[in-house]
Amino acid sequence: MHNRKEYLRHLLHTEEWTIAEREWMLQYLDGNDLSELEEIAAEEFDADLLSVKHTLDRKLSEKLLKRIHKDIPVPPVSSGRNIRVYSLRIAAAAAILLAVGIGYYRFSRQAPPQQVISTTKERKVITLPDGSLVSLEPGSTLEYPQQFNREKREVNLNGEAFFEVAHNDKQPFVIHSPLINTTVLATSFNIEARNAKEARVVVVTGRVQVLAKGEADSNAQAMIVTANKSAVYNKMTDHLEMKDAADDARFYAQKRTGKFMYKGVPLEKVVNDLERYYNTTIETDKRIRSCAFNGDFDIDDDLDKALTLIAISLNANIHKDSSTNSYRITGGSCQ
Repeated sequence: MHNRKEYLRHLLHTEEWTIAEREWMLQYLDGNDLSELEEIAAEEFDADLLSVKHTLDRKLSEKLLKRIHKDIPVPPVSSGRNIRVYSLRIAAAAAILLAVGIGYYRFSRQAPPQQVISTTKERKVITLPDGSLVSLEPGSTLEYPQQFNREKREVNLNGEAFFEVAHNDKQPFVIHSPLINTTVLATSFNIEARNAKEARVVVVTGRVQVLAKGEADSNAQAMIVTANKSAVYNKMTDHLEMKDAADDARFYAQKRTGKFMYKGVPLEKVVNDLERYYNTTIETDKRIRSCAFNGDFDIDDDLDKALTLIAISLNANIHKDSSTNSYRITGGSCQ
């Protein structure tokens, strides 16, 4: 090899390496003289790092940096100017090699294909590449890669979804949504991020970290949320607040199992669950709201069937307003 420097420059500007080229680079790094690489790094730094297409993978980049720090000694303290110049050159070498590692993911190779799942009127259950399950609510969109990278699992949510995250201590799971980011290892929780005013996370099992994307405070707000608690971020007040959410956690847990089960539960709570699940309005006479209800609803049942069961148990009447898609329960008694 007559000109190692030019060959190194060639490799740093080549989008795909052959096996022989990779072997040559590793052999070069195992040597004791990295002066050519340092010179190239300094030259590229002076030019424009962002204009360079880099192709080394992250592990190789880290090895390059390690070799630079190990093999390039710091000069004596006799000359302040020499130290400054030399430090700049080392910094330049480090900068380009870091850019190499980052560029491998961002620029040189195409990003992994993204799966975009949107719902309109029906719920969808999605199995992610790691085995995690996502129940996507109507009017919501989930974006995720065909394969997660080694460092973290990341998805983008716009709308509402219930997550059951597969356990992996070494690979955190991050959900990006318009107002908050939610990070977990393994847990089940629901996220509502339907608008630009408020976002809400309810934890059913495990715990999550919620990070608010506020603008008023330069310090990002973060909060650890455990089971039966919720984190609510309000953009108008730029405030992230923790609240008790045992009832919400119960609702999401039952919805996920496929059946709502009630034993002596006040009718008012039953009706609230039905309103949330079927996205409708149900009014009840005040005198029967506290009546205890016993019964089960399958999530695949239509609302009319569920309301008929309530009417029979309370000897009540059901009135439907088709124009507003709303219902009213009248008459009946707690018996």
